[in-house]
Amino acid sequence: MTQAGMQTPPVALNRVRSRLRMRHLVFIEALARRKNIRQAAQDLFITQPAASKLLTEIESIFDAKLFERTAHGVEMTSQGEALLHWAVKALSDMDAAQTEIETLTEGWAGRVRVGVFPVAAPVLVPDAIVLLRDTRPQIKVSMHEGLEDTLIPMLQKGLLDCIIGRMTSQPNSRSVSTEILFEEPTVVVCRPNHPLLGKPSWEARELNAYDWVLPSTIAPLYALVTAGLAAYSAAAPRVSVETSSILMILEIIRQTSMLSAIPEGVANRFVRAGQLAILPLPLSVNLHPVCIITVSEAPLNAATSAYLEAVRKVAADYRAQRG
Repeated sequence: MTQAGMQTPPVALNRVRSRLRMRHLVFIEALARRKNIRQAAQDLFITQPAASKLLTEIESIFDAKLFERTAHGVEMTSQGEALLHWAVKALSDMDAAQTEIETLTEGWAGRVRVGVFPVAAPVLVPDAIVLLRDTRPQIKVSMHEGLEDTLIPMLQKGLLDCIIGRMTSQPNSRSVSTEILFEEPTVVVCRPNHPLLGKPSWEARELNAYDWVLPSTIAPLYALVTAGLAAYSAAAPRVSVETSSILMILEIIRQTSMLSAIPEGVANRFVRAGQLAILPLPLSVNLHPVCIITVSEAPLNAATSAYLEAVRKVAADYRAQRG
């Protein structure tokens, strides 16, 4: 223990902190990508002997074999894979630091990079931005819309600060944390003057007559709709258009007799605008809850914290409206 009562870092950690340089991390990323020392050296504009020396230095710093030479180049060991994960994140963090400093220099109070699943984009995320503009107008927000398989890796690599959306499966990595905001029913929607509206009951043949717009035939939403139709002895939905875009679904539904299923809060927004109608076809269960997704135990910058507070306030208002 030191005089201040703090534990002295282990010798190995001191060695990493004192000897590891940014160029080592850049080289690890290049070598993992190229799997060839000569090509990695060319990418970094250094000689092949200099590249080999860098690799020797890195393996000495971590006291581990990181790459194995093969007839076709080099392959990473398990230790090398572990280092690559943190090297990529460290490089992403430095890129983010540079961008944030540039943002502050330009007069902004900070920047938040938000990943958005399509289901959260039309209502929750825009409302949170409006609230943030009322309280912290000098925060710059960068939005990245996509699906889990794209956004979760970006979050883990430090390319995003947070994600807003439905978590349809629990990530295998402990590096990701979720905070549930609310659970929301899913409703069937159609155009306001759809032939099925106003009927006291439906026959299976009537429901079978209309095509559907859904994300896919293997997503949880498809199973949910199938179960709802089965209550009327109708067939599984015939999906003629596959899309996760709420705005795409809106435009298709407005101009055709097709049906779709979207979150109730999103549907109500468009119903009030006269653009959609809710078809009273009950769906038995809720889909996965809407969440805030962040990197576990990673500190949030002030801009991200302010934005997420706005998201929580909008979510709380939404829960209150639903009773």
